[in-house]
Amino acid sequence: MDSLYRQILKKAWYITKKFAYLWPLGIMAAFLGNGGEYQTLFNEIGRVKNQPETIYDWANNLNALLPILDLSMENIISTSLYWVWALIIICLFVWLIVSALGGLIKGIALANTDEKANFSTLLKMGAKKFAPLLGLNIVAKAIVYGILILILTPLMVATFVQGADMINWLIIMLSFLVFIPLTIIVSLVTKYASSYVMLNEERFYSAFLNGWRLFRANWLVSLEMALLLFAINLVIGLGFVLAALLIFSPFFFFGLAYTIDSPDLFPTLMYLSVTLVLILSLALGALLAVFQVSSWTLLYLRLTTGGKAYAKLVRWVAVLPEKFKKKTV
Repeated sequence: MDSLYRQILKKAWYITKKFAYLWPLGIMAAFLGNGGEYQTLFNEIGRVKNQPETIYDWANNLNALLPILDLSMENIISTSLYWVWALIIICLFVWLIVSALGGLIKGIALANTDEKANFSTLLKMGAKKFAPLLGLNIVAKAIVYGILILILTPLMVATFVQGADMINWLIIMLSFLVFIPLTIIVSLVTKYASSYVMLNEERFYSAFLNGWRLFRANWLVSLEMALLLFAINLVIGLGFVLAALLIFSPFFFFGLAYTIDSPDLFPTLMYLSVTLVLILSLALGALLAVFQVSSWTLLYLRLTTGGKAYAKLVRWVAVLPEKFKKKTV
């Protein structure tokens, strides 16, 4: 059996390097998260773990806010205008990142056959599918957070008020057991469904349903790919930390050495080092987003048009009898 992941990851890296017009789309799509499914899982576990404190913080902030609310007409108008502008900016930002994701998926599929496009064309393609793509992401968040808010939060409030530590820890562990499979499954189904929207022109409902069917038929392959990408993210993340230290350290020590003779030099060097690290993080985030979306898009194409794909674990199990026979002969 041929190596499935090696071929996909090599082709994903080839597309990332060769088709530079995908990088701006990657910068915007990176705001949806580059950490991968397992990193998302860790974030959700952290939210579940801190849920009791979050509930109490909300209550305390609300109690502190109510007495100082200014309900005068002038304040209501100014506050309303502020939130209208904030909402417009947020909507524009959401439109950009969702459309960029759609354009990135389409551009990668074209690049897979060495067809070229450009940034504006791909962004327009993604914008045409903005509604179903946004709907998929909203439904994904609604499923995960809906369970957290509607089921786990009231349960936590009821148990934590009682102060029973054993029951509290039992509820937290139950939350982990719910979120571990749920977060990963919903994320992977959403990835496949987004590809169905962009590459097969499917509507929201059918895309989500087919995304679930594709994941269900290839759940082990999907989980292995997610684990591989998480490992790559981890290595790149460590490399970024080391690179940031190498960039920051010379500026810091040079500024510290000349801080007496030139007091204004130190903050200038710090701002410069932070700017360089920020530029590096944006560039790395763009490349990583293109690489990750490329990997999932290529896997989607392989699963939907390339016949049956076998997980690494299945391939290992398949060759065990043959190796065992060779040893016994």
